[in-house]
Amino acid sequence: MRKFRLALTDARIKAVLAILRAAGPGLGDLVTNPGAAPDFLGPLRAGLRRAASASPSSSPAAPQALAAAEEFAARLEDFFSGLALHRTAPDTAAMEALLRLQQACARAPELLSLSGRTRAAAEIRGLSSGAHKSLTLAGAAAVSSPDNFPQNLKFSSIYSGLDAVFDAYERCAEALFAIDG
Repeated sequence: MRKFRLALTDARIKAVLAILRAAGPGLGDLVTNPGAAPDFLGPLRAGLRRAASASPSSSPAAPQALAAAEEFAARLEDFFSGLALHRTAPDTAAMEALLRLQQACARAPELLSLSGRTRAAAEIRGLSSGAHKSLTLAGAAAVSSPDNFPQNLKFSSIYSGLDAVFDAYERCAEALFAIDG
């Protein structure tokens, strides 16, 4: 009940949840058409900006969640725009990380539930940790391989960009967990 009340009464929390709820399912479409990232994320980011000017939040953590969600959306847009620019599809490591991100985004609303927040936070930490590990290993392999240097450099930047998406998502999840009210 608490998560519904917070989402209905606090514009900041509502906007943060909107972007996380949309990003999860939207990742599949963005993988097939990464150039659509600005069109997909632009309206959601505009919603975050509108929410920032809304009446003060009931929780001091809500503005932190809003800022982290904005960074998450910006980094996600940069990641997919980079894929489109390089005309590159995500490889196995990036796809695994994106699947973990999709699962983590689906768990985000539970961070507002008093009864489910601890479990959701633990699951999100596990998903993020697995993605960070996979991306770090793939990035190290790409950098250390002497073959096909331009492609390896391209994927190294893809891995680090997706890792930064997870960093922003984790900050957003931590702020949602800290919301009282």
